[in-house]
Amino acid sequence: MSKDSQLQRITVLGAGRWGTAMAIYLSRKGLDVTLQCHLQEEYDQLIETDVAPNLPGFSCNGKINFELDLNRSIAMAQIVIIAIPVAFMRSVLEHIDQLRPNAVLVSINKGIERETLKTVPEIIFELFPDHPIAHLGGPCFPEGLLSETTPAAETLACKDEETGLKLQQMFSSPAFRVYRSFDVKGVALLGALKNIYAIIAGVADGLGMFEEVTSVLVTRGLAEMKRFCQHMDVSLDTLYGLSGLGDLALTCYSLKSSHNKNFGKRLGRGESVSDILATMAGTVAEGYYTTKAVHAISQKYQIDLPLCNGIYQVIYENKSLQESLKDLMTRPLKVED
Repeated sequence: MSKDSQLQRITVLGAGRWGTAMAIYLSRKGLDVTLQCHLQEEYDQLIETDVAPNLPGFSCNGKINFELDLNRSIAMAQIVIIAIPVAFMRSVLEHIDQLRPNAVLVSINKGIERETLKTVPEIIFELFPDHPIAHLGGPCFPEGLLSETTPAAETLACKDEETGLKLQQMFSSPAFRVYRSFDVKGVALLGALKNIYAIIAGVADGLGMFEEVTSVLVTRGLAEMKRFCQHMDVSLDTLYGLSGLGDLALTCYSLKSSHNKNFGKRLGRGESVSDILATMAGTVAEGYYTTKAVHAISQKYQIDLPLCNGIYQVIYENKSLQESLKDLMTRPLKVED
């Protein structure tokens, strides 16, 4: 990428809440933004009303191009922002054949692929090894990103310094501060991990537990994430940064915006996993999929993750919440780590 190149033409893949919010945010900055829709009904509503079905409170204000065709949407893009749920991401990206040679690929989705146990940037690198890759993550919901009065911040991870600087400047605004990191794997991995603990925090809410339990979950969840980081060669600076502790705190303490916490809350109230998944109204709780992937990694490398393994048994092995809680609270006593 030449030093005088300008990153102006952007395509966002995925018209869910976060993808739509990012498209609106960048269009407000005067950038040329195309939002690619996977579903015909999403596209039709956007064309007709300029408002996305998954983000009804915000208008696109006539500033965004909408496109159904994947390759047509990216043909001229200098930056492709990937906001597709991880469970479906590979199958979509494998159909790309019109990518510009120097296009920058930026992932803003969070999760781990269950089949390969790869992070989002690792999947993208596998498919597009010759393109610059970055990952944006941290404690921000769509409404927070689009608020021009409430400050928010995230971390932009990119191994190439020049590209990272350009992206940092492009994403930043007076209400959205972007920090930079070289730890692409760490930012992506921690963004996935925190969703597991958000589900557990939701379960506690659904069971009617007092506030103290969320504080315990955040603290012990952070301890588990630290063990995971040590095994996966992730910087502890990343763990204690916005994409680690920051995102963990937001999702666990969120009152209404976290899909993962709402998934857990419904689980705690007694709904079955199958019923919850069938009635999420087009949204995705990435933590449901990430729990299975992280459990597999913890078993492979013998990482001690009792909270993660406990919720895995509830979600995937039909263990009762009461039995799982009892097992967690009666484990052998130990020194805090």
